[in-house]
Amino acid sequence: MKRTAEAGLAIFVVLVIGGGLWLFADGDLGEPGTSPTVPIEDVDTEAVARGMQLATDTGCAACHTADGTPGTGPTWKGLAGSTRPLETGESVVADTAYLFSSIVDPGAQIVQGFAPVMPDTYSDTLTETEINDLVAYIQSLAG
Repeated sequence: MKRTAEAGLAIFVVLVIGGGLWLFADGDLGEPGTSPTVPIEDVDTEAVARGMQLATDTGCAACHTADGTPGTGPTWKGLAGSTRPLETGESVVADTAYLFSSIVDPGAQIVQGFAPVMPDTYSDTLTETEINDLVAYIQSLAG
């Protein structure tokens, strides 16, 4: 009888804590594969502005959205810091290095559910500073 009572209490505690977390998150725990898993470092607001303009000028915004709506490529909203499932079955954290690499070598790690259609010419057409500005812009959309 004591074990049954303890088990019931344990289930009750888990449900109360889980419900509290759900309410704390305003009932929105995110989409699968998009929950932040690492802290996002502070970003330079000027770099973010340059990156936003660059995303429009280079056509990135034609495939990647900033508001979470589906696109040809993964949305950038909530991307930075999240764990992304890959076509290989592996997962990767979308940290600064991953974001940079995905721009210069987009075919290296394809996100599950997306075709490998991103041009691989950005390493030749963008400077390192411009790529870092795009990364800063993507990171600004994390929260």
